Amino acid sequence: MVRNGFLVSTVMAAMFYLASPAVAQVPSFQDSQVTDIETMKDKFIGLAQAFNESQYDWRPMEGVRSVRDVLGLIIAECHVFPTAWGHEAPAGAASGFGAELQRAGALQRSEIISELDSAFDHLIGVVRGMDNTERMADSNYFGRPMTITANIVVSMGDMHEHLGQLIAYARTNEVVPPWSR
Repeated sequence: MVRNGFLVSTVMAAMFYLASPAVAQVPSFQDSQVTDIETMKDKFIGLAQAFNESQYDWRPMEGVRSVRDVLGLIIAECHVFPTAWGHEAPAGAASGFGAELQRAGALQRSEIISELDSAFDHLIGVVRGMDNTERMADSNYFGRPMTITANIVVSMGDMHEHLGQLIAYARTNEVVPPWSR
């Protein structure tokens, strides 16, 4: 009797398990980072397109980055951050952060939009292509030692900060972010 009860319980549990919907697999941390970068890419490009050419030189006050400067900074970060993770900057990027920042900051609106697209593609490709061993290797973020995974987290936090800055610039200039319409 006990044996049959156990068998019935096992069969019923198996039927319940098989009848339940499959649980979606939770994305890996790496996949979540890539998705986050893809979302930032869409938002930065959307804002870059929403500002008109004359607004690119607007800045909230003297000594603060302009719209063009912020977008140029993001291009430079997409190109140069991966060099701290052991990857090359893409062809066409200037050597070193300061030089790349200057190069990207001098671009015209249409060039900035195009470069944002390719710069984010470079960053996404690097982050997506890393294996776990590489992600756990040592690196540094402007002199602060940390793993590459931590470096990516801090780097993306910095980029989110500049996204917020650009959203504030947009609102101040009565530019509606495309995802808010």
